Amino acid sequence: MSEIDIQAAAGFVQRHATPIERARLRYVLDQQPAPEDIREQLERSQRGDGGWAASWSPDYSSLDATCYQLSQADQLGIDRRSLMVVDAIRFLAERQQMDGSWEEEPSEVDAAPLWATPGDVAAGLYVTANCGFWVARSALVPSAAHDAALYLSFHLSRFGALPSFPHTHWLATALWQHQGMRDEAGKGLAYLGDRIPQLSAGNLAWMIIALLQGGVAAGHETVIEALDQLVNLRDRAGHWPPDEDANNAVHVTIEALLALRLGGRIG
Repeated sequence: MSEIDIQAAAGFVQRHATPIERARLRYVLDQQPAPEDIREQLERSQRGDGGWAASWSPDYSSLDATCYQLSQADQLGIDRRSLMVVDAIRFLAERQQMDGSWEEEPSEVDAAPLWATPGDVAAGLYVTANCGFWVARSALVPSAAHDAALYLSFHLSRFGALPSFPHTHWLATALWQHQGMRDEAGKGLAYLGDRIPQLSAGNLAWMIIALLQGGVAAGHETVIEALDQLVNLRDRAGHWPPDEDANNAVHVTIEALLALRLGGRIG
């Protein structure tokens, strides 16, 4: 990817982004941490228990929403030892169930979207993979990450499939890689490799970021194929297209640039 391509993508983000998205771009491209006002904005939105509310339930601290905000903090260069992040990880750890899983509270069953519905197996696996990934990445509660990885492995088929959504697979695979569970991670990577042609740019970027942050080598064939496909999906104008039924081209473009940087495709 050439410098002019990076500039075209960055220019698209600058023209259409929110202040937080512009701060993410600066950190992704230049490792410039977010300014104080952006950090304070994120801190103010955090609830007293350490979690964040979801759009679908503004008075409830959601596991899924908290994981999303942790990803935002990560892409803003906020220290993983900051009080905000520590409180969020503590919130996740306290909500983990005895078997190592997570799910949203039963009281939210009518409000929660498909991917976070309490009592649903597919949603439970996704929420567990997401929470486990961020707890592992923080390195603050190793036992919680270990228990989550084991729980997810109990649902893994010999073909590398989980009875859940596509994003569950790359979050779980990243967690298994992080935990040194090579057999499970290998099956997950093989399964994901077969599905790369069907993934949107946004999902490809998310998958690449998760796998690389989980410790999968940038030279792994699944990562290489995913990076190649991500480059191919770039719009001629230089940015990346939004996910289907979503107006999120700015978000996808930032994540694509991060995926390419982590994968060694841009400096």
